[in-house]
Amino acid sequence: MIKSNLIILMLISGIILISCTKQVPLFKGENAFTMLKDQCDLGARVPGSEEIELCRDYIIDRLQKYGADVKQQKFTIEYEGREIPGVNITGSFYPRLSRRILLGAHYDTRPWADKDADENNHNKPVLGANDGASGVAVLLEMGRILAEKMPEEYGVDLVFFDLEDMGTYTEDGGWCQGSKYFAEHWEGDKPEKSIVVDMIGDKDLRIPIEYHSYHNSPLLVREVWDIAWQLGITEFDNRIDNAIDDDHYSLITEGFEAIDIIDFEYDSWHTTHDTPDKCSAASLQKVGQVLVNLIYQK
Repeated sequence: MIKSNLIILMLISGIILISCTKQVPLFKGENAFTMLKDQCDLGARVPGSEEIELCRDYIIDRLQKYGADVKQQKFTIEYEGREIPGVNITGSFYPRLSRRILLGAHYDTRPWADKDADENNHNKPVLGANDGASGVAVLLEMGRILAEKMPEEYGVDLVFFDLEDMGTYTEDGGWCQGSKYFAEHWEGDKPEKSIVVDMIGDKDLRIPIEYHSYHNSPLLVREVWDIAWQLGITEFDNRIDNAIDDDHYSLITEGFEAIDIIDFEYDSWHTTHDTPDKCSAASLQKVGQVLVNLIYQK
């Protein structure tokens, strides 16, 4: 009798587990990797270039196909004596839901490969497979999932920031201009959770806890990292690492609950070698699935 009851309980537990699994969609890393390569095929997406215009069209076209409410936020910055136009893109899913999650990534790439070992490459643009395209690819695959299945609790805003990568290493002025403009001009209630993904395509993935994220939003950090570990994704490292002034910091400055998911240990950063062969679908899948579970897991 005891053995029989035990078997019944195991069957019930299995059914519950399968049911819970079915409620959470599958993030497809191969889809995301294809979109990473699509962006790189356009060339370096430097602000003001034809290539970034093509990338903008690519993002908007995808979002519209997924049924998102798409908005463009146009702005201009003055940098080193010249005016540079920028456009932030927002794709909103289920805008009538008052509880919101914001997922962000930048889609521009650095105009200068000034960390390249070869000084002859320092004035060449960065292709940005990892530093740019990887975050965009994860967000666009999230758009496909959101189009197919409505979350029970949250509407989601996918935000693609322009003009993230034009700063110098000795001054703060040129970095994250698109997210700064976005955060400073935000109207209405802020999202409950804001997560920026950047440089998350590296084949050798390791994502420590970024310092500003932990000190601003420790509960959100804990929620995201716990989900990763529940999924067995140990690339999410529980150690707190460097303070990074990424797009999430623009949001933090304006009072958002915001964190950064970033693997900053990347040898090809700001070089001509930041190409798709340094990235993997497996890395994109791991980060993407954590975000999917955050949105859909009950």
